[in-house]
Amino acid sequence: MLTEIRDTRLYVDQRGATDAPPLLYIHGGPGAGSYDFLAYQGDRLAERLHVIGVDQRGVQQSDPIDGPVTEDLVIADFEALRERLGLEHWAILGHSYGGRLALRYAANHPSSVSRVIFENPPWDMVLATRTLVESAKPMLTELGLLDEANRLLSWTGPATTEMWTDRTTLLQQLGERRMEIYLGPTSRDLVLPSGDLPEEIQERAGYFAQTIAQSTSFNESLVPFLTRLSQPALLIKGLHDPVTSPEEIRHFRTDVANGSYRCFEGAGHFVHAEQPTEYADAVTEFVLR
Repeated sequence: MLTEIRDTRLYVDQRGATDAPPLLYIHGGPGAGSYDFLAYQGDRLAERLHVIGVDQRGVQQSDPIDGPVTEDLVIADFEALRERLGLEHWAILGHSYGGRLALRYAANHPSSVSRVIFENPPWDMVLATRTLVESAKPMLTELGLLDEANRLLSWTGPATTEMWTDRTTLLQQLGERRMEIYLGPTSRDLVLPSGDLPEEIQERAGYFAQTIAQSTSFNESLVPFLTRLSQPALLIKGLHDPVTSPEEIRHFRTDVANGSYRCFEGAGHFVHAEQPTEYADAVTEFVLR
């Protein structure tokens, strides 16, 4: 249902008993929406948890927007939603870009977040996009784009909007084959159900992604935030995921005081869809622990 939050209306999908431990799902993209995750995990997780999926401002089934978007603005929306639902605190789960938002949220609002789960997050955009391009090199070579890939990978400075745009634009040249780099070997035929949503709803992702990528917060490396996590934290990694870099995993395992790491060997970027039963068990166990 659409819920008034601050200066807009967000689409909020609640599942499970309202007196069960609450879990906020933070989608990635940027601008991907919560539809796909809830299709695979909403009812599974709701068997023992109060699942709250929300489309971020301007995204998917939330009201369209035409104003600025920053990471702090999105997190302020989460806080306003928590207060509106009357929750003292909740566990949060961020997939992909949502894992970046989850880290910023948990570090800056420790009393609001009881536990935090990350699924294949990009905490540093230089590292994450480098890993993406490296994973795509075999296909880029087939298209005669290896030299361009190597040129873009030679970047040595901090993240910038230009760097992000150049690297993601290169990957877009893979066309329909782009999904191949995100999936594990046993899930090559996976098709995300959000593709059946009306085109007008799907197109809202573009504005969100373009706008937030131009904000200062988007380019900040959040790796230093890991040392600030006071909550129990779980990092879920698909072995074939092309987003979370080895450096980011190493920092999580050494810098987070109360962190756990779980690698799903047969999965890629969408562990929640590729190995849904095992994923739901792992998340539920961690939240209820």
